[in-house]
Amino acid sequence: MKFKGVHKVKRVLADGQVRWHYYAWRGGPKMLSPPNTEAFAAELLKHREECAPAEIDTLNRLIEMFQKSPAFSALAETTQESHKFSFKAILKEWPELPLKFTQQRGMKAKIRQWHHTFSANPRTADQMLFSLSRVFTFGIDEEMLDKNPCTGIDRLYSGSRKESVWTPELIELFRAKAKPHMLLAFEMAIHTGQRQGDLLALTWKQYDGTHLSIEQGKSKPGKPKKRVRVKVSAKLKIMIDALPNDKLRIMNNSRGRPWTKDGFKTSWGKECARLKIEGVTFHDLRGTFITDRRREGSTTEQIASITGHSIAEVGRVLEKHYLATDQQTSDAVILRMEKNT
Repeated sequence: MKFKGVHKVKRVLADGQVRWHYYAWRGGPKMLSPPNTEAFAAELLKHREECAPAEIDTLNRLIEMFQKSPAFSALAETTQESHKFSFKAILKEWPELPLKFTQQRGMKAKIRQWHHTFSANPRTADQMLFSLSRVFTFGIDEEMLDKNPCTGIDRLYSGSRKESVWTPELIELFRAKAKPHMLLAFEMAIHTGQRQGDLLALTWKQYDGTHLSIEQGKSKPGKPKKRVRVKVSAKLKIMIDALPNDKLRIMNNSRGRPWTKDGFKTSWGKECARLKIEGVTFHDLRGTFITDRRREGSTTEQIASITGHSIAEVGRVLEKHYLATDQQTSDAVILRMEKNT
């Protein structure tokens, strides 16, 4: 028999003899059995069965495949944990759901109904919908699905943090009364505009005395992580240079040990409670940085080069979350008009 795909290679030995080598396919394993035998056919079949892609026929298998993929590995740790939490609820609702059913008419309605069962916690509901949609998108990218049934389903959470910026009064209060190790975290965030996870992971090797070199942990699927080099302000430089540099991390807890994500979250919450600071989060310092730099006259392009956002993302942050009710910004328009006229 002639087997399609078998790769045959001719080799001439030093003494002039000709030898033929057979491979299961080009670049595949070498065949050990002699050709034109039943043993050859059995060996070839075994190689092809072992290397055949696993058949993905149910939603839970697609989720398993997604979690083993490079696309999932490239996500930030917090994003991975959010997806894993959502997948438990998804698989509880649809255990062993055949993938072909997800492509049929009526699936979108079922997903919308399931989404609304979590309406008491709209942000959680939207996170679960996002995770399910991401799995379907992965299936489309891998050419296993034709459409994403989550497309077109409206999100439940419509709130924003447009009023949740750190006011000058709150900033002054934190700077006056916060504990030193918490104050450092505060100043790092409000002077650099970086995410909590990236700041906690900073090592002394990333600081050259004038700049912080940061590879941002969060990135979009299929895209490399962004690298930014942030100049350290004079005030922040004084704080960093005064720290002992015999540790791995720049930022450490009160015991001089590296922060864990949960440990920092707990300590930050306790510190804000002690100072009676409410309505703002650590992440809002990132938005406060963006807002303050825009008020000072920096362009969205300049801000994006530091924060790692795209220009469009900075614009959306300013428009939706932080500048929608920014009286100072709107007043500045009239003040500039008066000055120019």
